[in-house]
Amino acid sequence: VVPCCGDEDGLGENLEAILGQRYPGLRARFVVEDEGDSALPVIERVRARHPGLSEVVLAGPGNGRGQKVHNLLAALDAGPVSEVIAFADSDGRPEPGWLRRLVDELRRPGVGVASSYRFYRPVPGGLGALLRSVWNLSVLALLGDHDRNFAWGGSMALRREVFEEAHVREAWRGALSDDYAVTHAVRRAGLRVAFVPDCLVGSEGAVAPAAAVRWAARQISITRVYWPTLFRLAVVSSVSATGFLVLAPLAGGTLPLSLLAGVLALGCASGGLRAVALARLAPQWRDDVHQFLWAYVLMAPLAGLVTFYGVARALVSRRIEWRGTLYEMRSPHETVVLGR
Repeated sequence: VVPCCGDEDGLGENLEAILGQRYPGLRARFVVEDEGDSALPVIERVRARHPGLSEVVLAGPGNGRGQKVHNLLAALDAGPVSEVIAFADSDGRPEPGWLRRLVDELRRPGVGVASSYRFYRPVPGGLGALLRSVWNLSVLALLGDHDRNFAWGGSMALRREVFEEAHVREAWRGALSDDYAVTHAVRRAGLRVAFVPDCLVGSEGAVAPAAAVRWAARQISITRVYWPTLFRLAVVSSVSATGFLVLAPLAGGTLPLSLLAGVLALGCASGGLRAVALARLAPQWRDDVHQFLWAYVLMAPLAGLVTFYGVARALVSRRIEWRGTLYEMRSPHETVVLGR
């Protein structure tokens, strides 16, 4: 199931990568809000090159929940559902073996949903794209071989029976976030979220620095509503780190400034280590990481300031703009559409 909205950068190539998966019996449903969506002509051109593999679903406007969640439910209601349901985002470009590896993970005992994450490829000369990639890599570092993973809707698969037994449909009622809702529903069913590092999905495209900051702040605002514990950890870490960065120079003296230099050096080092780890994990992006290793090192403290801004904004407002729609998240099960 692939929700689409607008003719974004690389949309045709992304959809080609999805329909080009090495997976017998693949069936895709591309879902848009209405026939006026500018993504539709691109979808039809790609479908024409892969006849018989896909269909298009018109979902209509969603009220009382996020448009993406509404689109996903419309796609699932459009006809019979396979034994395994997989989800992908239109701005991601998965590798040819992505779907098979994702579904294979579902064979492991206790796994309710198999999921991965994205890697925003840095764009040469694009400060916003670099900042987005650096900040996103800090989130990726939270995932691993443990029981505290969260699902990500752009690379996610679960069995139909788990979808039903975990009451995912009910969890999506009134929800804005599709993946956090799936995460909590699967955990309530006594199953776990498995992180599949081999299924990382690449995403690329230019973005202005201000837009990258707004994007990161939106992720944090959603986390505040859907995963308060994780948000509180972000509050403590970002406020303490930013407070130290601000107060240390004001204190003056050799010791505070030395500590400040040490904190900045540790931040830069952690950014570099995350980048090196990604290069080992995903060799297909090793050249990208090596070319912009300086950015992952030097911009790590800046990414921390972006987190602080996102935390501060989330503390004062639960309103976000997503794909041209303004939402207010009153609770995990109550979303109000304020305007389009």
